[in-house]
Amino acid sequence: MSTKDGTRAASGLANIAAEPPRRGRPRNVELRAAVLRAATDLALAGGTGNVSIDAIAKRAAVSRTTIYKWWPSAAAIVLEGLLAAMRESIVPPAGSDTKGAVEHQLRALNDILTDPTTGPLVRSVIAAASSNGEVARALLDQWLLPRRAAVTAVLLDGIAAGELRPDVDVEVTVDALFSPAYYRLVFAMPPLGEAALTHLLETVWRGCTCPDAA
Repeated sequence: MSTKDGTRAASGLANIAAEPPRRGRPRNVELRAAVLRAATDLALAGGTGNVSIDAIAKRAAVSRTTIYKWWPSAAAIVLEGLLAAMRESIVPPAGSDTKGAVEHQLRALNDILTDPTTGPLVRSVIAAASSNGEVARALLDQWLLPRRAAVTAVLLDGIAAGELRPDVDVEVTVDALFSPAYYRLVFAMPPLGEAALTHLLETVWRGCTCPDAA
């Protein structure tokens, strides 16, 4: 299944090793890539329940000590790989206005969560977070907060440009736009279709725009 930004969810995860980290000696880059690839392969093969530090270390042929240099838990590794593979889903297309940038992020997230591979993976992480503090922190730090920061920046730029009202509550707007996709995923409800996504965006947008920009 393809995302709106043109990437393929499952293949993007499987090829995460192609995107090296920004810092580190060449050997570190290779090791990190091997760990991310191992965690991704294990998660895709059997869900997050199939992923442990021991399993990752064995598959990547690295030591547990090496893994713990960079990540606090297996969930953090899986989610870092997932976010990196889906990085383009939070990068607005060149030349986008505020609404176009938010629509890109909204539809891309919906594609990720409805994908038959990545959707269940995210759902299992969310479920595990309710009873595992390390998973909950990884979910926030490696997935939710980076995605929220990206859309928040777009909305703040829209306010600064006069496209949105200066009194818009950005946090509430992000919740209103992006919570429905997660809600439907967690409760195994039918996903939002194209028309429903458009209606959601238009409904929220009417409450955010300046009268002369509507």
